[in-house]
Amino acid sequence: MKKTKTLLLTIFAVTLITAALSERFASADNDKRALVVLNPSDSVDTRALEISPRREIVGHDADTFGGPPHSIAFHSNRDGNNEVYMMNPDGSDQARLTFESRNDQRPDVSPNGIRIVFASNRIIGDTNPTGDFEIFVMNSDGSDVTQLTLNGTEDSWPRWSPNGQWIAFHSNVDGNFEIYVIRPDGTDLTRVTDYAGLDQFPEWSPNGKQLAIRRDTDLYLIDLDGSNPIQLTAAALINQMASWAPDGKKLAFLSTREGYPSVFVMDTDGSNPVNLTPKPADVPASAWSSRAPGWSRNGQSIYFTARRPEVSVSENIFMMNADGSGVTQLTFTTAPGVSAEAAVR
Repeated sequence: MKKTKTLLLTIFAVTLITAALSERFASADNDKRALVVLNPSDSVDTRALEISPRREIVGHDADTFGGPPHSIAFHSNRDGNNEVYMMNPDGSDQARLTFESRNDQRPDVSPNGIRIVFASNRIIGDTNPTGDFEIFVMNSDGSDVTQLTLNGTEDSWPRWSPNGQWIAFHSNVDGNFEIYVIRPDGTDLTRVTDYAGLDQFPEWSPNGKQLAIRRDTDLYLIDLDGSNPIQLTAAALINQMASWAPDGKKLAFLSTREGYPSVFVMDTDGSNPVNLTPKPADVPASAWSSRAPGWSRNGQSIYFTARRPEVSVSENIFMMNADGSGVTQLTFTTAPGVSAEAAVR
């Protein structure tokens, strides 16, 4: 009796497995099949992708590339003016979220993936009649757009706090650029810095206790009340657009210290800076740039905006390993269009 019961359970299990396999292969005739992607740079991408019933390219396991589906936000003017787009961490399934006649740009995705904050100069009746850049939030599908700031000047580079309760941004509402924070519902607008020079491009530390900012031409760390500024760089020209590694041990950032915009990485005390995107000697500085880095969720990769004369004369979004190797182009917007400033959830 015991052997018969075991045999019946085995037959039942095999039947379930066979049915599952049959269902999967049956879907191959339903507009879903394995895909090999050929990039314009002649490289072959053998990642496992599918074509969904809506004819969209989707990854089997996007988390392998550093995050869940549609966790990368960026802006692009591929359709005429800057609009907000989303894509998977491997560059697939690029979807346009905003449809404005003016510019929506510099998006960031909330930690829970539900909302997107961005800067826009869209003209809205009494709240933005002159069309300056203000901070807006919307759902991750582009719906329910809400204006947060009404400053009549330039508010930009919004960034969610790790707990999703605050948004940091820079604004020149008080004459020079300073760092501000605001709640996602538009309340509790608070000025963080009070500096006579330039404060821009805030980025939250993973533990939410500090902000990395550009002050004048260098990178600093500050506490959330603007106190205890710690200078991290002392290089010529520009250092800005910092991005913390998920473990909080390193910062990626843009620097022009070598005569062209390039992505560097350093320890969070400012030591051990390394140029991850060095320019080849035979390429003029005017044709090469790398900027706006953003770490992948798993800390293994860095997204960045770049121009490369051999594959992308316009700015496009690229991805590389955290040591600068394995550079892969993810967007292929042609001149005069650009795709830029990927923000990672």
